[in-house]
Amino acid sequence: MSYAIVGFGKIGQALAHAFARKNIEVTVASRRPPEALAPQARAIGPTVVARSLRDAVEADTIILAVPFGEHREIAKALPSWKGKTVIDASNPT
Repeated sequence: MSYAIVGFGKIGQALAHAFARKNIEVTVASRRPPEALAPQARAIGPTVVARSLRDAVEADTIILAVPFGEHREIAKALPSWKGKTVIDASNPT
């Protein structure tokens, strides 16, 4: 089972910390390039890895932690989401 968090603001980082505490590998991605997220990801723990959105959506379970309006752009990242588990932690405001 692979996991990804799309969105690396307060909610995304809190989730990344929870994964790191349990020593579970998780990919994090956002609008920013992975290089911009890498220092924060490394600071959280070695199991938190910054990757591109394209790489992140390849995970089995994807947690959306983005502003609500951005979900449409993320949906375009894959031609089909069949077989994916998506957990929506988006903020509607």
